[in-house]
Amino acid sequence: MRITVKLGGGLRQRVNGHQAGELALELPDGARVSQALEALGLLGDVVRVLMVNGRPIRDDQELREGDRLGLWPRELAFNMYVATNFFNPLARGEIEGKKE
Repeated sequence: MRITVKLGGGLRQRVNGHQAGELALELPDGARVSQALEALGLLGDVVRVLMVNGRPIRDDQELREGDRLGLWPRELAFNMYVATNFFNPLARGEIEGKKE
């Protein structure tokens, strides 16, 4: 399967040849986010924020064809947390102005 990976901050320099910050990645069907990180050489605690299709996720989530995987390093983690949890109503669980 093929996914798109968006690299934020200093992760662009860690993945060779992808200074633009976005790349296509081929993975086996049923691959998990952790396998994508391994394929990119981003091991350990280098990546702090993981998102698939604009939603925060964990590294054990299964990926699907066409997913957009967003990865941000430690130095941007707080800013991404604020953006996804305070400024995004869907991330807070609000749908049409109501809390679930």
